[in-house]
Amino acid sequence: MRLALGLLTAAMLITGQCKAADFGGPSCNAHTGMTAVDMSQPTNTITTQSGQSGYKALKSRGVKTVIRYYDWVHEDDISCKALLPAESDAIISAGLNIISVFQHENDDPESFFVKNRGLVDARHALTLAHANGQPSGSAIYFSVDGVDQTIRDMVFENGMSNGHAMSKKRKHHLIRADRAFMRHIRRYGRFLSYHARVFHKPVEDIKADDIHPAIVKYFEQVKAVVWPEGYKIGAYGSGAVCELLLSRKLVDYCWLAQSTGWPGYDHFYHSKRWVMVQQKTTVCRKWNFANGDPVWLDFNRVSSAKGAWGKKDGITALAADKVPTSCN
Repeated sequence: MRLALGLLTAAMLITGQCKAADFGGPSCNAHTGMTAVDMSQPTNTITTQSGQSGYKALKSRGVKTVIRYYDWVHEDDISCKALLPAESDAIISAGLNIISVFQHENDDPESFFVKNRGLVDARHALTLAHANGQPSGSAIYFSVDGVDQTIRDMVFENGMSNGHAMSKKRKHHLIRADRAFMRHIRRYGRFLSYHARVFHKPVEDIKADDIHPAIVKYFEQVKAVVWPEGYKIGAYGSGAVCELLLSRKLVDYCWLAQSTGWPGYDHFYHSKRWVMVQQKTTVCRKWNFANGDPVWLDFNRVSSAKGAWGKKDGITALAADKVPTSCN
């Protein structure tokens, strides 16, 4: 799930404006072929006004696979985005499968320019994979959450600002339109300081695919760590990123993000090389997470839920004591 959408969702929830139509996703019902859902809060906390358990509600809508996230692990501190052992136990006990995807600031282009970032992310992913008892032979997907599109956005913003820092008037205009643009404003400010160092060309000549070498390096590092542990590797991203990583044989599977305007969407979609295609966000208004938020999720059109797992490796699960038992 793209993080920028998460910011917008949070803002709308706070103001009580959140409606299913706001996000344009399928209705909160069963849909042919859409048998996987991804969400960014613990699924074992879902309650429904009808009294039906969250997992029964999902299964009644044709869901067979729940996509949940791995994140960086800090001692006694982990985001509720992260899949923890109690939740993976509950998902499997309910008769559902799991697809795990690593995401930690993977929507920020700068993350892919950090030396050895792929090694660091892969090790954190393995910590949670082992703690959850994820069996070898299944896959860990790694998110490339629109960074090629973000580079395109930065070049556009540079043109709007005539190559200078964003004016107060421009910032005010964007924030009034949507407070989620705060992230765009911050990223543009940093882009001005790093673009010459990483791209070595005038801004107007920078293209979305100029970030591809950094993405390739990242996945080379991920592969060096993850493959020896017996896991397959997947990627989540734009069509262009999926094409790149599959052609380099750096990933086994690719999950196509729902943003149809991201580079290469149409070509990759029609190639049918994807295992899943994410849909726009759906809000299930009569369901709630433990924190009181309505449940929002993304349905996914599934060709084959490759890399999913529905049982645990008992020996691997002994690593559960290396992660917190609850999230923050």
